[in-house]
Amino acid sequence: MTFDVAFTKRAEKDFENISNYIEREFGSFSATRFKSRVVEFATILQVFPEIGTLEVADKNIRASVIHGRLKVFYRVKGQRIMVLRLFDTRQHPDKTF
Repeated sequence: MTFDVAFTKRAEKDFENISNYIEREFGSFSATRFKSRVVEFATILQVFPEIGTLEVADKNIRASVIHGRLKVFYRVKGQRIMVLRLFDTRQHPDKTF
């Protein structure tokens, strides 16, 4: 079974902000690798939606680290996965979801 993966507007903004930050600080090659990792993770989520750890049980919010400094928060509901936030700890290491 394959799930549909969608990004909230906030997650899309996170993606854009993180991508811009990585390109500015580490170059276009690193930004391209970041984008590829997010796409690869979304592809994996389609088949394995419960790969992440349950972070907020009452809201069914899961999280997965897809790179040493990038954490993705998402929710599974029916056949759909909503990516809620992308969080880069390099920008705000002490901030939590």
